[in-house]
Amino acid sequence: MKRAALPLALLLVFTLLLGGCFGQKTPEDVVSDLSGTLGKMTGYKSQAVLTMQTGSTPMEYDVQVWYEKPTNYRVALTSKQRGITQIILRNNEGVFVLTPHLNKSFRFQSGWPENNGPLYLYETLARSIIDDAERQMKMDDKQYVFEVKANYSGNRSLTKQKIWLTEDFKPTHAEIMDSSMNPLVKIDFSEFVFNPSFDKDAFDKDRNMATSSLPSIPTMGQANGQGAQQPSSQFGVIVPSYVPQGVQQGDIEPVTRDGVRTVVLSYKGAYNYKLSEARPTATSVSYEQGMPVNLGFTVGVLAQTSDNRRILTWELDGVEFMLSGDLPEEEMVNVAQSTYGIGGK
Repeated sequence: MKRAALPLALLLVFTLLLGGCFGQKTPEDVVSDLSGTLGKMTGYKSQAVLTMQTGSTPMEYDVQVWYEKPTNYRVALTSKQRGITQIILRNNEGVFVLTPHLNKSFRFQSGWPENNGPLYLYETLARSIIDDAERQMKMDDKQYVFEVKANYSGNRSLTKQKIWLTEDFKPTHAEIMDSSMNPLVKIDFSEFVFNPSFDKDAFDKDRNMATSSLPSIPTMGQANGQGAQQPSSQFGVIVPSYVPQGVQQGDIEPVTRDGVRTVVLSYKGAYNYKLSEARPTATSVSYEQGMPVNLGFTVGVLAQTSDNRRILTWELDGVEFMLSGDLPEEEMVNVAQSTYGIGGK
């Protein structure tokens, strides 16, 4: 009788062990639940620190995101190095890049962020997990850790990303890495709230230009507490330190456009392009097509003309740069980033 009971007991233990294993969620179960969370949410608010490894000096941003389903976005990016806040805003009027301390705005029609959404948006993180059939998942300190492909069209060197989510699918950390698994972009979330309420004018352009009415956005004053001074109309020529291989710098030509003194630098060779530098008085610029591009020290606007030329526009210390030509997007970003920290000649 005892011998007969032993196999039954072993079978029972084996069944319990099997039940425990299959009772745990599989990666497919987790991804299905994540997809359900993404579909059911009405919006979110998040606060995070974004670190970009651009050149030898990392650039850090405080990032605040508000999203209201289906298409309202407000992203406040505050450069820790420059103490300046820019806002990416999407509402039913279009997409805007706002620079409140200069009272400057770029407006354009765009598929952003559906096309090439940035790392700090929850939808971008979730979709990269859901859409990658070769994803890898593990548990680490009661968090889901996913390793998935990175798909950022503007930077082909970014190939992999790791994303940390809590058990209720709130993001805590993410990294984008190169082919050697070196992290080039990191984001640490300090706050994330699903389905918050918003003021009716939270995504209004005029309200967001008046940053003093938004205490959640850091003030635009300089580090010593004094307000930023208006730049003078005179400035030296800023020559980018980066030139693509096979390209030579040509003439530097001063011109006047619409009464504004402008300097135009020409480049020829493997790529042909021009860089314009000016201090324009116009406070609002519109493009038919475009998308915001985080350059590390500021947010630029990348647009495309009817003849397929790319135009990248950005502002730095009161100087407005416009880079136009046949450069690939990644090379345009490299040129733009190399204007940071260079004094005018």
